[in-house]
Amino acid sequence: MNSRERVLTAIDRAEPDRVPVDFSANADTLARLYTDLGCPSHHALLDRLRVDIVDLRGVVDPVYCGPVPKERRWPGGVVENYWGWRTRRMETAMGVEDSFCEFVLKDCQTVDELAAHRWPQPDWFDFAGFADRLRPWDGRALMASGPSIFQHPTFLRSIEQMLVDFAAAPEMADFLMDRFTDFYEAFFDRMFSAAPGRIDLMRIADDLGTQHGLLLSPAHFDRFFAPRLRRLIDMAHSHGVKVMFHSCGAIVPFIVRIIALGVDVLDPIQVAADGMDPAAIKERFGGRICLHGAIDTQHVLPRGTPEDVARTTRQMIRILGRGGGYIVAPSHVLQTDVPTANIVALYDAARRD
Repeated sequence: MNSRERVLTAIDRAEPDRVPVDFSANADTLARLYTDLGCPSHHALLDRLRVDIVDLRGVVDPVYCGPVPKERRWPGGVVENYWGWRTRRMETAMGVEDSFCEFVLKDCQTVDELAAHRWPQPDWFDFAGFADRLRPWDGRALMASGPSIFQHPTFLRSIEQMLVDFAAAPEMADFLMDRFTDFYEAFFDRMFSAAPGRIDLMRIADDLGTQHGLLLSPAHFDRFFAPRLRRLIDMAHSHGVKVMFHSCGAIVPFIVRIIALGVDVLDPIQVAADGMDPAAIKERFGGRICLHGAIDTQHVLPRGTPEDVARTTRQMIRILGRGGGYIVAPSHVLQTDVPTANIVALYDAARRD
């Protein structure tokens, strides 16, 4: 099997020749890996780690041609992108990260105030030649990531205010979530149309859980999330593209709903969150959805030895890979607190299993 065949077999919950692997790291960790592993390119790095999926975001993108700069820099190290969300590099417990620092729509009181924001349009992106630029990645499973209907609105409104809006101003939440859903539905429809049959996965990311429970109620999920998620999922499926849904946290009560909406792959199986026991999740849901992740980035990868990482990787493959339906990956983007030796141990263990 080549990588693409291996991944699609796993997504169909059949057993491939070996469990496929995925990879994601922040910019600083990527730069370190290129140096530490002597890889002159992203392609070389994925070859070195024998990764089966390539996330196209930041690797093969449409050409931005919008009327505002793609990024603007403000005093104090603040960077604003074309959506208007603002970040600044900050020291965190995991190392230096680009963190959200200002929320330009937080104080809006009416839908008209939200509507006055300069909203990006899909026409700001040119997909000419996009399919040709995918050719160097032939043989791998290609994943288009980026859509979000809740997390991205919080970058403009703040997560606290969005949660308040669900209860106190649902028209505000509806407006924001529709803006992002409309944009991403049209943007990715254009991407898939520009490269028919070439892209295998679309990854939607919307965190619905905390370390210890749900971030919002099932009623709010059904009211605000489900109809919009279904629009994105149905659009992807209309192009023959599978859908991965990412949510950190303790989200077991939502998994049945996620499956019912048509999600093909659940990411990331955050094993350190309450109730996210891999064996129990495999038993309850493994026959209905492919599972992705499960290599702990909270404790094992940053603090364990390479031997601990290898042992955990082999254990997750035994538990979650039984009968197919599993893709090995870290449970979160690899951050700067994860040593290179542990990253290598993860991928070497997955390769040997």
